[in-house]
Amino acid sequence: MSDHYFVRTIGGLAPVDDASKEALNFYGTGEVLRVKMHRDRNPRHHRLFFGLLNLVFQNQQRYLSQEALRFAITIQAGYVDEIRLSGDRVALKPKSISWGKMDQHEFSLFYQAALKAIPELLPELGTVDWERELLTSGVV
Repeated sequence: MSDHYFVRTIGGLAPVDDASKEALNFYGTGEVLRVKMHRDRNPRHHRLFFGLLNLVFQNQQRYLSQEALRFAITIQAGYVDEIRLSGDRVALKPKSISWGKMDQHEFSLFYQAALKAIPELLPELGTVDWERELLTSGVV
């Protein structure tokens, strides 16, 4: 089974290409279908996050790598898997934010949580509007 693409219209969902139209025609009118909704990631939003990460990294001295900063932001934002260890210990593993692991809706929620996480992790940087700084810097 391959993916098919539809656009939301006033009248419902409409296929955007011939393959999707052909797949939809296979089913009869009134037949109930189960559909998994997924909005592809916005590449600009993806670049915006990594530009933000780079900008924050350049303006701090606590984290020795961008990867460590990204993990810290991801964990602080609550995007974690809990791993139970012996002795009632818990390790937090940052969830993947890779293109294939998050659709645009989930990435948008993560991005907003990340913006809130940055001043919590790095209060010494003060109250910087990181998104505005990034957008006015011309990096993204």
